[in-house]
Amino acid sequence: MPRSMSSDRLVQWDDDSNRPHKKLKHSTTISETSVIEDDADSSTQMGHSIKTIPKSDRWVVTRYLGNSSRSSVYLAESTIEGEEDYLPEEMTIKSIEISQASRLMNEEKFLSRLQDPVVVSFYGHEVTIEKDEKDPLLEKMYYNTLQEYSSGRNLATHIEKNRGKLPEDDVRSLANEILLGLKYIHEEKIIRCDIKPKNIILPFENNLFAQISGFGKAIKKGSVEYGDGLGNRRGTSRLLPPEVMMDMVLDYGADVWAFGCTVLEMLTGERVWSEFGKLDWEGWKTLIGESGSVPYIPNYLSDKAKDFLAKCLERDPSKRWSVDSLLEHEI
Repeated sequence: MPRSMSSDRLVQWDDDSNRPHKKLKHSTTISETSVIEDDADSSTQMGHSIKTIPKSDRWVVTRYLGNSSRSSVYLAESTIEGEEDYLPEEMTIKSIEISQASRLMNEEKFLSRLQDPVVVSFYGHEVTIEKDEKDPLLEKMYYNTLQEYSSGRNLATHIEKNRGKLPEDDVRSLANEILLGLKYIHEEKIIRCDIKPKNIILPFENNLFAQISGFGKAIKKGSVEYGDGLGNRRGTSRLLPPEVMMDMVLDYGADVWAFGCTVLEMLTGERVWSEFGKLDWEGWKTLIGESGSVPYIPNYLSDKAKDFLAKCLERDPSKRWSVDSLLEHEI
């Protein structure tokens, strides 16, 4: 997919005509008020067993990539020739039994409308029928979404590969990229709800351009699902802000808090709150919602970095800086 360098964005499309034509199918509206993961990665929760490999006459699976939010993730190649039903040469397939596909359907609802390089591209979905692994006489329906494939890595892996923490200059560049992505998402009235290193994709080697992925927990302000915003607990426990922990209004500030936690993890190589070990939901609620604490910001960081983090990790959501304000911060 052609991209070119730009002075005001690290990577931009050459023009609208170069965007992949997206054959999008109808997506299903999901109604959930609480979508929470605990501190373990979803790949750890689900294990590493390979699920039933989906089959299509439009693409063929070439490699198993892992698990993501209950779905099995595969690399696939297009088998389509011509441009009438466009698919890229390579793509990511997220696959799950259709009875468990609510989060994938929710992700599709947002990816199908977000049209910007800061968000992974989406090419539609397919429902396939596969033989049951345990009983070949039975068949199961699988829901498969087709998304942009990146040969790069996610931010969590990038931090690990860099011996636990990143240079402050690199963090500054990546933070700016993520903020630009959040700015676009918020302008679309979408609260991302689960910003974390694992959901930030670095698609190019030796290039600090970042994309936001994994919209299974996102929600749109003003929707029936959002309601008055109260009691919408969505995200990963350790990255939820105090107001969400206490069932107050979910708003864009929740993304800013999680973004601040992500920046802190880039700078330190440590998960926020790691000094408290593994907690259950009540433990997280006490620590984040009731104790008055904020994630520890080390003194060895620069004054500008510490001030930036403090603006993100302000417990009072009315005083927490917005994405637009953070983009103007002196760091």
